[in-house]
Amino acid sequence: MAFLSIIVPVYNVQSYVRECLLSVIDQDFEDFEIIVVDDCSPDHSGDIAEELAQGDARIRPLHLEHNVGLGHARNAGLAAASGEYVLFLDGDDTFAPGSLRAIAEKLRANDLPEVLIYNYSRVWWDGREAVSWGAEQLARLSVGTFAPRDHRRLFNLLPIACNKAYRRDFLVELGVGFQTGLYEDISFTYTVLLNATRAVTLNRVVLLYRQRRSGGNILGTPSPRHFDVFAQYDLVFAELDRRGVSDGLRKHLYDIMINHFVTIIRHRGRIAKSERRPFFAQATLAARRHFPASADDHARNLPSDVRGQLFRRGSYRAFAIYNWVDSRRAPVRRFVGSIYWPVRRTVRKVRAVGRLWYGFFRMLPIKDDLVVFSEYWGTGFGCNPRAIFEALPEAAPHLRAVWVIEKDQLGKLPAGVDHVAPNTLRQWAVFARAKYFVNNVNFPGAFVKRPGQVVIQTMHGTPLKHVGLDVMNHAVASTAIDPKRKAPRKGDQVVSLDPSRSRQEFADLLRRSDNWDFALSSNAYSTERWSHAYPCSYQWLEFGYPRNDVLVNAAAADIERSRALIGVRPGQTAVLYAPTYRDVEGDTSLRIDFDALIAHVPHDVVFILRAHHTTTLGPKVKELVASGRVIDGSAFPSIIDCYLAADVLITDYSSVMFDYAVLDRPIVIYADDWEAYQEARGTYFDLLASPPGAVATTQAQLNSIFEQRSYEAPESRARLARFRERFCAFDDGQAARRVITTVMVP
Repeated sequence: MAFLSIIVPVYNVQSYVRECLLSVIDQDFEDFEIIVVDDCSPDHSGDIAEELAQGDARIRPLHLEHNVGLGHARNAGLAAASGEYVLFLDGDDTFAPGSLRAIAEKLRANDLPEVLIYNYSRVWWDGREAVSWGAEQLARLSVGTFAPRDHRRLFNLLPIACNKAYRRDFLVELGVGFQTGLYEDISFTYTVLLNATRAVTLNRVVLLYRQRRSGGNILGTPSPRHFDVFAQYDLVFAELDRRGVSDGLRKHLYDIMINHFVTIIRHRGRIAKSERRPFFAQATLAARRHFPASADDHARNLPSDVRGQLFRRGSYRAFAIYNWVDSRRAPVRRFVGSIYWPVRRTVRKVRAVGRLWYGFFRMLPIKDDLVVFSEYWGTGFGCNPRAIFEALPEAAPHLRAVWVIEKDQLGKLPAGVDHVAPNTLRQWAVFARAKYFVNNVNFPGAFVKRPGQVVIQTMHGTPLKHVGLDVMNHAVASTAIDPKRKAPRKGDQVVSLDPSRSRQEFADLLRRSDNWDFALSSNAYSTERWSHAYPCSYQWLEFGYPRNDVLVNAAAADIERSRALIGVRPGQTAVLYAPTYRDVEGDTSLRIDFDALIAHVPHDVVFILRAHHTTTLGPKVKELVASGRVIDGSAFPSIIDCYLAADVLITDYSSVMFDYAVLDRPIVIYADDWEAYQEARGTYFDLLASPPGAVATTQAQLNSIFEQRSYEAPESRARLARFRERFCAFDDGQAARRVITTVMVP
């Protein structure tokens, strides 16, 4: 039995079928069979399949006695397939090189899920290629398995059968097949997505979807067969009823159906003018028949709601008027643009005033005693910049500091600390004249360093995952370079999937990084990785991380104070759980089952949960917090107190492991999605091969580690010692002072 069965229905594709089949045969993966279903094709398509089969036993031609149409031809191929997984490939399309190996590896790495969804590109005769907009959605879901019905935007992807790999026994058990008529992919695709409980995505272009110049697109041909779409959606909504889905998902699919009807009726190449009223009449019946009784707020969509209401009213005249207006949105946009651009030019002039303000103050002398501090784009008061700030009064009392911080974050600052809000006139006046600048990310792109000004880049952790230029080859990255984007921020990285935009973003990243005079490192490994990720001219200060000084210097009284602050009672063993976030849709970072873990530890063990700031605690976690077995460590302004209070750390791929290792306390790695995380983010070393302690890849293994306390075993301690030697080499408790005395004190 082959691992993959590729089903290729052919009909009048003699110009393309050889290229199609060779795109499969020439893959760097061999465990497949090709079932070519000759749908009684009147041309030489079947003969070409037979010719190629003579040279490759993996090709199995199947000649039908009568033409049955695309859907039933696929059904015939499915019945003949023997592979563990089934893929559909139309006879005029091709697979991109390396696709089958990537698909097989992804399926095996995720314990053989029911469905794998991959991307496609439309390819035109002149070589133009357009990658599907779904790339971003696939990237967000690329880490681990998920249930498709929990992600509504997946249903917005083009509902075709050829962008997925299906586990054959799943299709057989489900009893799903392709129906007679046009739009046969609709009921098949949505039935699969509604029933699959374990799916994965592969964010790479697998299918090269040929856009033929003529004669190949039946959906672009006027025909009464376009009325088949109503029966297809009847099947979809029957499946929704059978599955008992939420009102929100039902409304979402209802909107998809309504918008599909509009697309068909507007398309001059599909519905003849004489057929538009009958088509609208049937669309009205379908819109009334399938309208959900209620829907949650997240399913509301104004354009779709308007269109649906027009169909349900059944007034073709009203719909025609709306259609006329809606089809002229482009001219309206041009009119709005004629107003918008003058307004934008005025706004730019206002901004120019700010630049003039900045330019004016740049002509004044630099204030040699002024230090600007900022952390994560002005969003807080912490990390390495805070540690340097707090060491300033003792190490260099003649220097005065000003923090760049958002107004809604001012409560984090100690009383009396001078501050400015980002992007204000005072900020630019300060930027124009300050001598020293300390930040753990970059300052705004409009900041232009003057001769004599000094920028200290403190960094914000030892990198396990790729950063800077090293994320260029990964579609998913944790944050945007542009700080104005509404995305989690943890480093200067990029999320753009548009190549030209990405190149510009990376160029902007390097331009801002060119401002650095000094950069901090806590180990030789970091120096090497950061240097490659940010290839600019600056001097390394291998002093350790200032934020870790407090960990190195912590006394017993400091530890007791932190335990009391966090709420750890005397005699309790505190376990800190601090996972990183995932670059995927939804909340997937809290991956351990606290109930199961608590059942395997004594009653005197308490868990401190330090969730990522983008994570929302669910009701179950809140119940455990209320019970006292879990402490919400996310509520405290600094993770330092959590470090000091904890006897053991559980983490996954977060940089907290490098900081916590300074304390020489046990660390447990819970890496249940390591391979998926590596694929999505890229990592600099194999954490599972060089961990800081015990490793679990399943909940059962994690339970066992804590039940047997194997995190204290000699092997775990030896791993931690090697880890500390490599990653804590420069942390000696004097980093902040050395930065100040080396750079800021003459």
